[in-house]
Formats: sequence, structure tokens, C-alpha cells
Amino acid sequence: MNFPYFRLFILGAGFSKPAGLPLGEELLQCVREVVKSKFQDAGWDGPLERDIEEWTSLYPDKPLDLERVFAYSHRKHYLGLSRSEERFVEASQSFVAAKEAIQQVLIRRTPSVIPKLYRDFAKRLRPGDVVLTFNYDTLLEQALDDVDKPYSLTPEWWLDEALKDSEEYKYVDLLKLHGSIDWYDRYFLDEIMRGYAEDGIDFVTNRDPIFGPDSSVPSECLAKGQVGAENPGVGKRILPRVFRVPNHAQHFPIKGRPVSKVVPFILPPAYDKLLGYDAILDLWEHLHEKHDSYSSMVIIGYSMPSYDSYAYEALGHLLVNYQRRGSKTAFQQHCRVPVQLITQADSAQLALKGIPFLESSKTQVWHDGFSSEALNWMDWGDGAK
Repeated sequence: MNFPYFRLFILGAGFSKPAGLPLGEELLQCVREVVKSKFQDAGWDGPLERDIEEWTSLYPDKPLDLERVFAYSHRKHYLGLSRSEERFVEASQSFVAAKEAIQQVLIRRTPSVIPKLYRDFAKRLRPGDVVLTFNYDTLLEQALDDVDKPYSLTPEWWLDEALKDSEEYKYVDLLKLHGSIDWYDRYFLDEIMRGYAEDGIDFVTNRDPIFGPDSSVPSECLAKGQVGAENPGVGKRILPRVFRVPNHAQHFPIKGRPVSKVVPFILPPAYDKLLGYDAILDLWEHLHEKHDSYSSMVIIGYSMPSYDSYAYEALGHLLVNYQRRGSKTAFQQHCRVPVQLITQADSAQLALKGIPFLESSKTQVWHDGFSSEALNWMDWGDGAK
């Protein structure tokens, strides 16, 4: 019997860089400029500049760090310390504006024709592969669509456990652990409308362009299947509330009407990203489901920053266990290949310094960035280069 191979790919901003999308620091600077210019038309520099000023007054001896500023703004809102106009929305004014700016920047920077590099990568993916991405952009989804490769944004064996190790499983699992610029959360709109109903206010109409009764923008559930009796608890947070807008760039910008503020479901570019974003935990909780099955693990353009400690620890646990088992330990007749790291670090030594738990003797490093040459260099864990 031929058993399926299972491969894990971990993607960071360096994966999207060859397509012209900005890395983290550049993206944050673009966001600051976009937010500031938007509010200057109203006669002030906007909520982000206000939060920068507040943060700087609290930490006068520290250099400006926008991720720390966003974390400050996010915690202030989450703890109810923000201004009254922010109390009943999903995030602080700074981060709502930042979400809109991130979406705008990434849509504008995404090429209209997806480069061959990404289509070639998509072609090599197979059913059962798990892709964990921290990127907000939709480059890979568009590449998968271009090559007619079925994929799901949730692992479909959630819904039918018989599929978990089945050769009939047809999807690449693309798990976007920080959300996506084409995802939208209906939770806060539903809470607002429920509050109006409980207060006997019946003159407020739900005119949300995505979730209203007369919606003008199509949306779809993240899952391909439906939650059934076998696993009624799976996806209980994310599936009822977060939806994807297909071909979202065609509808951008999506303008909300009174009672609705249409912003994408993305986690803050900040420390404490998971705070208040319970829905995304459904994806995180299933990261280790197939950890004994992987024949290869590949990291592309992700530096594993220590300030994202939850990601560092969760993915670190996967990688450490994988390396401990070593190439001599086979699963379903498949040997494990070394962890592969594709980076732009100047040397393998510097690359491994950023991910210190990786063993150098069990890690292969390509330090010229993501490219067609990197694809040819990769060992895909299936016996074929």
C-alpha cells in the first residue's frame, strides 16, 4: 500500500517579497503614512500619531517601535481604558485604521498577474500538505486558483475524521494564522444589532454590504465542508463568524454604512496579537494533529521573532520534536528529511542564530532568498527533487 506523504511549510513575509510586497518594517512605515494622510484631511494627524505620542511619553528612553505602539493601543482598548467612542467596536481607532491601511497597501502592491514563482510553488503542493502562513496577503491563494489546485482555509478533517489519513483527502490545508485581508468577521455587527433589538430599537437597519440582508458583496465560509454530528465542536469559534470575500480586490474598497465598519479580520501587527482574537485559536489548536506524520518541514522567509512568543513556542515545539526523531525514524515507510530553511540571511550561521533551537547538523539552509533556484534546491520529502 502506498501511504500519502505529509509535508509542512511555514511562510513569512520573505515568501511574498519577490512579488514586490513589503517586509514587516516597511509595511508598518507604509501603514503609518497612509493612516496619517487619511486623517490630515480632517485637520489632525489621526489616532495612530496620538497613540505614538502617548507611548513615547510612557517610554521616553526607548526608540520608537510601532509594534509596541500597536500593542499599547490594542491592550488599552481591550482593557476598556480607551475613549468612549472606541468601547463598542472590535479594536482601537488606531488599529481599525491600520487594518484598512494594511489591506490598501497589500492590494496595491500585489501584482495583477501572479508571478510564475508562486504558480510553480503551488503546482508542487499536494493534498494533505499543511501550509502555515503569517502573511496577510492572498498571493498563495491566487496562485493555487491559477493552477486549479484545491485548497481549504481550514483543515477539512475537522469535519470528517475519516478523512484525516485518507488517500481521498483532496485539499492543501492553507492555515492563515494571523488572518487575511480578504476575511471579515460578522461577530461585532451581530452583537450591535442584537443590542438594538434587546433595547427595543427597531428603526436601525442592518445595511452591512457583506452581512446585511441586502448584501452587495459576496462572501463564503472558510470551510469547504459543513460541521456535522461527528465533530460538532470543531471550528466552533471561527466558522460561524469569519467569512472570506472571493476576488476581494474587485470589491475594494468595501464601504460600510451606518452601524457597520467593514475592516478585514487580521491580527494586530503588534505584541500580544492573540489578545481578543479568540476565533483564530481554532486554527492554532490543531497545529500538532499530524506532527508524527510529516516527512519534511520547510521554513520560507519567516524569522520566528521572539516577541511573538506564542508562535515561537508552538512552532518551535513542532520543529524540535521533528528533529529529535531524526531521519532514521520513518512513518508509514517514509523517512524524514532535514528541516529546510530558505532565508536572506548572509550565512547559514546567521540564519540559525535567529532560530536557535534548530540543530545545525539536521538543518539545510538556503540563504539567497525565495526564488526559482530555491524551489529546485528543496527536498520535497517525497523522494523527488
